[in-house]
Amino acid sequence: SNLLEGTFKQVYVGQVRELVEQGAFIVDVREVNEYAQGHIKDAKNIPLSEIRDRLSEIPKDRPVYLHCRSAQRSYNAALALQHLGYDNVFNVAGGFMGISFYEYYNDKVLDREPIVTEYNFN
Repeated sequence: SNLLEGTFKQVYVGQVRELVEQGAFIVDVREVNEYAQGHIKDAKNIPLSEIRDRLSEIPKDRPVYLHCRSAQRSYNAALALQHLGYDNVFNVAGGFMGISFYEYYNDKVLDREPIVTEYNFN
């Protein structure tokens, strides 16, 4: 597996805000209805089931950061993209749930602008 070979890259929820601020290419692979209930601002919604049909929307010349609710679907999406020749793909460990918990806490403590449209805790 890619994990055993050490070629699988991931980032953690604490790194997501910096990625957003840098204008990183973030793909939310959850279903459309999940995305509508809250998502990272500027994240592109391409459900896992549609990835192969929408490759033209995913750049090969810059890093691509994938996330879902918990990180399972985005893990599968990352593996699929790697097999399709994308070599700069990252999975966001913790998923949108992790991002929501982390960002909610820090947004409240630091009184800062959220990077998500809504927090999702379940």
